Amino acid sequence: ELLEDANNIHVTGDFFYDEPFVTGNFTVEADVVAPSTRSLKPVKMHQKFNFTENYSEVEPTQEQLDEEDTIVTVKDDTIDLQKAVEDNLLLSLPSV
Repeated sequence: ELLEDANNIHVTGDFFYDEPFVTGNFTVEADVVAPSTRSLKPVKMHQKFNFTENYSEVEPTQEQLDEEDTIVTVKDDTIDLQKAVEDNLLLSLPSV
């Protein structure tokens, strides 16, 4: 609903171990079409943004959740970057 179209999505980034987490720093570029918040007409935009996420195999403590912006619990040794990119792309949309 929030995106009418997304093309030319390019993601670059790195993972590094920062005990107790594996941390990922990513840059995303994408051409998107989203409805205007005023007119609801489609607006074409080029988005470029960075995001960082921490990944852990164990449930984070409340103290860790209070200290870190994002902690994702990893299941089956797999990190789902598509979900992370989609979530952060939606969060990056400006009000136009």
